[in-house]
Amino acid sequence: MKYLIAVKDKELFKNYLNEEHEYLSFASYEDKDKEDIYALLLKQFHKENPQYAAGDKILKWFYASAVDENGILYIINYINGNYSEYGTISHSRFRKAVLKQNDEIKKYTLKAKEIKDNYAENTIVRKSSLIPSYKKFSYFDACEGVELPFRFKECKGKDKKPLLVYLHGAGASGSDNFIQLAEFKTVGLNLKEDCFVLLPQCDNFTGDNLSTINVYTRSIRSLIEDLAKSYPIDTDRIYITGISYGGACTWYSLYNNPGFYAAAVPLMGYFLDADADAFDVKTFKKEKIWAGHARDDEVISADSDIALCKKLKDVCDITLDVYAKGGHKMMKAFYRRNDWNEWMFSQKRAEEKQY
Repeated sequence: MKYLIAVKDKELFKNYLNEEHEYLSFASYEDKDKEDIYALLLKQFHKENPQYAAGDKILKWFYASAVDENGILYIINYINGNYSEYGTISHSRFRKAVLKQNDEIKKYTLKAKEIKDNYAENTIVRKSSLIPSYKKFSYFDACEGVELPFRFKECKGKDKKPLLVYLHGAGASGSDNFIQLAEFKTVGLNLKEDCFVLLPQCDNFTGDNLSTINVYTRSIRSLIEDLAKSYPIDTDRIYITGISYGGACTWYSLYNNPGFYAAAVPLMGYFLDADADAFDVKTFKKEKIWAGHARDDEVISADSDIALCKKLKDVCDITLDVYAKGGHKMMKAFYRRNDWNEWMFSQKRAEEKQY
């Protein structure tokens, strides 16, 4: 797996120190930042890979001369003695990739400004759809400056019902407001209780992974709070689950909104902050989590969930099922079971919150 990610400054770049990327690019405002960031990377690499001596030349710099208004652009190659295995990316391809990434960032920056200019407050807009059971909406988050497409299944009657939030994998990202519904229908959730269902879709808001996740998960909470004003949602029984990228977003939904969800079921996920110095396991205190992964998953290693769950075992109510086989499609076997379903719907939020 090879990634190209444009990052605008050192502080934001620190968010990526825990990601396992062979290629990681960033934009530096000043050339002197190069050595500072190299030192951070090298320190983090040795922390994660103690088998290498402190003097080993693990990381090497490859200068790329692409320059735009953000400053000088570089590329870093992670190398541990096997450079030829990965090959290199040419400066011309790198320049095109970074400049394209910067264009994406500009696009979403302009869109954010447009949303903030046009919407004085968070707004839900109904869209036309040929699928009446899962109504089509867009949520304009005036605080974050993003448009969040979503599908919503209502419940009949006026009695309060729980809400299930399903977060899609990376392949369903975008703004078509359909593919996340198609994925939801194919993963095989066999819900045992009548409930509202929320299917938000993540567009690539800012062009970088971690800040997109943070924006996405904060906007989902705002959306739920607004939906709860119009629908009889039992706010003590809001549940969240997701697969792959959606599994990661499920972890971050808990991390960014402690105490908000009654229970969470992240599958095949990852948590990039697990080894960060600032990570406080107490953020997950009182959370109720049932995670799942497959040992033979070649897309996202099960080690990520295993390591995190070990850290949380004395902090919260947490279960981890590790399948011997199933790869990156283990969610179908997991979702078909009844035990997680019954467990989830039996949970209630630990703390009272007002809406």
